[in-house]
Amino acid sequence: MMITSILLMAGKGERMNKDINKVLLELGNKKIFEYSLYKLLKYTDEVICVVSKNDYDEVIKLLPSEVKVTIGGKTRGESVFNGLKMASYDNIIIHDSARPFLDEKLLKDIKKDFDEYDAILTYNECKDTIYLNDLELNVLNRDKLIRAITPQCGKKDILIEAYMKAVEENKTFTDDISLILNYYPNIKISTIKASDNLFKITTPIDYELAKLIWREYD
Repeated sequence: MMITSILLMAGKGERMNKDINKVLLELGNKKIFEYSLYKLLKYTDEVICVVSKNDYDEVIKLLPSEVKVTIGGKTRGESVFNGLKMASYDNIIIHDSARPFLDEKLLKDIKKDFDEYDAILTYNECKDTIYLNDLELNVLNRDKLIRAITPQCGKKDILIEAYMKAVEENKTFTDDISLILNYYPNIKISTIKASDNLFKITTPIDYELAKLIWREYD
């Protein structure tokens, strides 16, 4: 089985309050994005980095020669689609480079589920009490809630067709699985629980937490 990984690193990261893209910040002896990059290079067959036009000159110097590179779009969906157009293989992993702590077990579980499922959602459990922000402030059943993270995975043809339909209908989606479900509601989707360490570095507090645990993944 051959797998293409699309590593998203074209975001601005405005909530980090830094002058540079957050995935280019130092984390131990690497840049944040390099942790995911080298895990994906080890456990998948092709990696496509989707980078910001402004970061291209800096990023290209840091990438191994076998990595493919494309420029990101104005939205996350456009960036994913740009990566999909370069993919060589039918099984696609899409991952946010701001989640540096990928582990071997998760990637092996994903590879195994590609044999049986057309899409894969990784998730973390919901630990907080969640209310609907309406007049009644209804409480949702936490035991039935999960938090979608990345990697999110699917078959290339399904993803490309779904993104093309979304463009035609001028629809946007916050993640790849919700996009797939909108156009393929009966598709077989696997859910895999990920480590709590696979959080997204979004704010300065997240960055400080990542500095405390990076040695486990070096």
